[in-house]
Amino acid sequence: MSKILVSDDGTGFERLDEGKWVKGRFDNSIRIDQPTHGAGQTHAHVYGRKGDEIGVVNFDDSASHGTICKLSDDDDAAALRKRGFTIGPGNIVEWIVLPTQPQLLLG
Repeated sequence: MSKILVSDDGTGFERLDEGKWVKGRFDNSIRIDQPTHGAGQTHAHVYGRKGDEIGVVNFDDSASHGTICKLSDDDDAAALRKRGFTIGPGNIVEWIVLPTQPQLLLG
């Protein structure tokens, strides 16, 4: 397994982890990524036949990256459920804006 290290200034680095590709409606149509910088959730980028991104789904069924989407009943949603994702009724994934955003405090 190879690892990619990225450095902007030559003194520090960040490990770049590639997502895992899985089969949904098409081969390699879903990429499951781990949270970055210790914040967020495991999430899946779902792509269509032509490689266009349909939406991004968090592990808890909330949307990510500002997307709203409806997943394919038989394939995309089933593939994510099989991997432990919670997908709600109707396979609709919504982005909800909270009046106050949670903050991550590091100290």
